[in-house]
Amino acid sequence: MNTVTRIFVVLQLVLALALSVLVVVFVSKQTNYRNLVVSTQRAAIAASAGLARAKLMSSNLSNELASAQESASSAQRHLNSVVVSLQGRLADAQTQIAELQASNSAKSTNVSLLTNTVHSLNTQVADETAQLNKLRPQQLSLINERAELSRRVTELTNERDVARKSIQVLQESIAKLTHHLSVAMAAAKAPSSVVSAASVLQGVPTPTAINGAITKVAKYNGKLYVSCNLGSRDGVNQGTRLTVYRGNKYIADILVQRSDATHSVGVVTLQAPNQMVAKADMVMSGPGM
Repeated sequence: MNTVTRIFVVLQLVLALALSVLVVVFVSKQTNYRNLVVSTQRAAIAASAGLARAKLMSSNLSNELASAQESASSAQRHLNSVVVSLQGRLADAQTQIAELQASNSAKSTNVSLLTNTVHSLNTQVADETAQLNKLRPQQLSLINERAELSRRVTELTNERDVARKSIQVLQESIAKLTHHLSVAMAAAKAPSSVVSAASVLQGVPTPTAINGAITKVAKYNGKLYVSCNLGSRDGVNQGTRLTVYRGNKYIADILVQRSDATHSVGVVTLQAPNQMVAKADMVMSGPGM
């Protein structure tokens, strides 16, 4: 083989090796380029997403900023209103303070006047107390005299009450005796009246003076029965004679038929002419009746 052929073969080998190396390098760089492109695309997508998120956040921040500005504006308006109101109230308070100070000043003047008046009154009270101390013995004397007069009035009142009761008993006795006298005189004139006169003495009076009132009147079998509020505790028993009065006027005699502790029932044995026993008439009994 000649030299040219050998050189040619060697060049072919060298070219083949170089071509192989270039192919390997190209293939290797192509893979890197693809990876770089993919990475770049992914970075671009991520950047686009970040940009969208940034735009959204910016929009939200803008809305929040606008809302905050509106709230701040509203708060500022409210604050201004509150400030105006407080300023008005402050002016009113200052006016009231001035009025109160003037009133306080007037009251202080009044207090001074009242203090002077109190001092003057204290002086008068001291003078009057001294006068009262001088008059106290006379007052005690008058009190003792008044007490003595009160005791005397009480004694006289009791004596008057006793006298009234005595007068009442005497008036009742006089009325009863007058009636008995009239009955006796009638019996003396007419013998047929002896039975009626004797009937006056039916029953026995109580040993002590008592008085009550008729509570019920009823007629039965031609006889007149009455109930009264006097009973055995008052000394009224079966056979007791009671006398009926209306005011100072004699009405009738009653003979008790039965009695309990507080009530009694009797029959009318003698009745004044043209008189009728009635409910609430006075019932009495006692010595000499």
